[in-house]
Amino acid sequence: MLIFEMIVGFITAIIIYNVIHHFFITRPIDIGNKETINVLDDFIYHLNDNLDNTLNIVERNNNSVVWGRNIYDYEYILKYTHNHFNEEHLRININSLIKTFNNSKKFNHDVIVTDFFIRDGLIHIDLAYLLNSATYEYVLDMKKLDK
Repeated sequence: MLIFEMIVGFITAIIIYNVIHHFFITRPIDIGNKETINVLDDFIYHLNDNLDNTLNIVERNNNSVVWGRNIYDYEYILKYTHNHFNEEHLRININSLIKTFNNSKKFNHDVIVTDFFIRDGLIHIDLAYLLNSATYEYVLDMKKLDK
C-alpha cells in the first residue's frame, strides 16, 4: 500500500509541476513572443512604407533559441527589391524610424536594433523588444560586444 501511495504522490507532483510550469513559465513566454512579433512586424511594415515598399521579408528567426528562452530578440532577413541600394540611407531610415516608433508611445516598451549587416545582397537586422529585464540585459551585453 505504501508503494502505491508513493507512486500516486509522485505522479501528482509531476502533474502539479507541469501545470505550474505551463501557467507561470511557458504561457507568459508565448504571450511575450506573440506581442514581440506583432510589434516588430509592425516596425518592419512601417520601415517598408518609408522605403516605398521595396523590402520583402525573407525570413524571421527567434534569437532566443540561441541566447535563452526569455530574450525577445528576432533577426529579420530582408531582400531589397532594387539591385542597388544605399546602405547609409537605409541605416538613417532605420534609426529615424526607431526614434519615431519609440517616441510615439504606441507600444509600452522600446524597440532596439541589436545588429545590422548586409551579406549576399540580403539585409540582416536584429531587433529587440525590451519587454523584460532579460532582454534589456541582453541588449546591454550586445553593446559591450560592439565596443
